[in-house]
Amino acid sequence: MYRIGIIGLGSIAARYSTPSDPYPYCHTGGIRQCEATELVAVADMSDDRKSEFQQTWGPDFPENSIQYYDSDVEMLEGENLDIVAVCVRGPFHFAVMENVLKADIKAIFLEKPAGCSLQEVDWMTAGADQKGIPIVVDYSRHWAPHLLRLQSLVRDGLVGEVKSVIGYCGGTILSFAIHNTDMICQFAGYDPASVAAHVRDGSGTANPDYEPEPAIVGSSIRFNSGVQGFHVGGNAKRGSFSVDVLGTEGLLTAGYGRGMTRLTDSDGKVVDNDTLDLPENASVFQVAYQQIADYLDGGDLPDCTGGDYMAVNEIGFATIESGLTGQTVEIPNQKRDRLIYANG
Repeated sequence: MYRIGIIGLGSIAARYSTPSDPYPYCHTGGIRQCEATELVAVADMSDDRKSEFQQTWGPDFPENSIQYYDSDVEMLEGENLDIVAVCVRGPFHFAVMENVLKADIKAIFLEKPAGCSLQEVDWMTAGADQKGIPIVVDYSRHWAPHLLRLQSLVRDGLVGEVKSVIGYCGGTILSFAIHNTDMICQFAGYDPASVAAHVRDGSGTANPDYEPEPAIVGSSIRFNSGVQGFHVGGNAKRGSFSVDVLGTEGLLTAGYGRGMTRLTDSDGKVVDNDTLDLPENASVFQVAYQQIADYLDGGDLPDCTGGDYMAVNEIGFATIESGLTGQTVEIPNQKRDRLIYANG
């Protein structure tokens, strides 16, 4: 069993679900359902958050199996951890990651947005690479079992050669729409070349050291493979977290919801979803933690690590840069110090 500590007890750590949810959408629920992991410590500065966590989740873990800490440093110094989940707000990621990367751990599960600038993401990545440990960035929809199956089928030629991927999701670029950026890459590939985008005012900031985070109106993403990506923002009638994958032999519509799956062949005929052998639903966090555990057991790197999360962040920051300057932005971005108040 791999020992896990959570830093930050906000919504994505524990509050989006309860122990009774069959497919919990939070770190705590995923760790609890994963047979290869155990939650042994949590840290949060708020006594109210710790008390709420203990009342909600405590009874469903073995008695006294979870230790409670007031700070990340206290937890990292007091525990022998294998995996650390960083679940604080985006502007605090960099400072917390400085502490986490000093600890003797084996993997990091980092909430999105990975950083508030590309410089921050570069530094985190270099620090983890130096220690030989993976950072997994939580683009959580990625791990829906049916999406992983569809990704594999598309890679094997389900719609022929992929020509375009259209993603649908509005909202702030790094804190929300970034989920759909990853979903576009999931089917188009993680080799972006340039971005041309339109943005609008998104969320404000009370911190004068940061720029406010824009929201996406729409973008065009060119991939080195020749695939063309399009991100349709908040003006779309389609629900968030969905894509259309256009290939030479068909069209696949897919999304976070399993029921959104629709495959049309080259003749325009709808294909029965039963032929796709889609797996049953499961908590995306259970799937992600199992991937991390499998890696630590000698398996492949988990999804959303290394070059993959870097590609998603390059697209996200290029979207902001293009929207603010009115220019097409080549990747890798040259301006890496723009500091955005990405508070997701």
